[in-house]
Amino acid sequence: MNKLLHELIETFERLSVVYDNLLDIANTKKQYLITGNIEGLETLLYQEKNQAEIALLLEDKRQNILEYLSKEHHIKDKITMKSLMNKMDTLHSNKLSTLVDRLKQSIKQLQDLNETNATLTRYSLDITEDIVKIFCSSSFQNPIYQHSGKMQGNELSMVLIDTEI
Repeated sequence: MNKLLHELIETFERLSVVYDNLLDIANTKKQYLITGNIEGLETLLYQEKNQAEIALLLEDKRQNILEYLSKEHHIKDKITMKSLMNKMDTLHSNKLSTLVDRLKQSIKQLQDLNETNATLTRYSLDITEDIVKIFCSSSFQNPIYQHSGKMQGNELSMVLIDTEI
């Protein structure tokens, strides 16, 4: 098979590794969200951003390879992975099919984990908001913290209730 096809297979292998790393990060992030490990979360966010940037670069490379393959085979329409696999020998087709299926599975698992992590974050923000309401109820007429976690203003006019515990 030609050099472009080998590069495509290598790109899918590297994408698969990157998505496996993203899955590991998302699993660890879930545990850190549950335990409240803020320092760990900060580190993971940098790792996650780095891996996401690598995935974007590899995806660009994959698309460029497909473009070159289209030109090489004089295909006017956009080439698809399925049509490409139909034109190659069985060995390479099977390898590429396995990599694509593995990548699809990893992406689906990553989506599910990210939904879980987003839900955990929303619950945490809701609980924090409820706790702050108990002690600063009048301040929530103009709340400073929103569900996004961003601050809305510079000051919060708080009236803490005077109680003895």
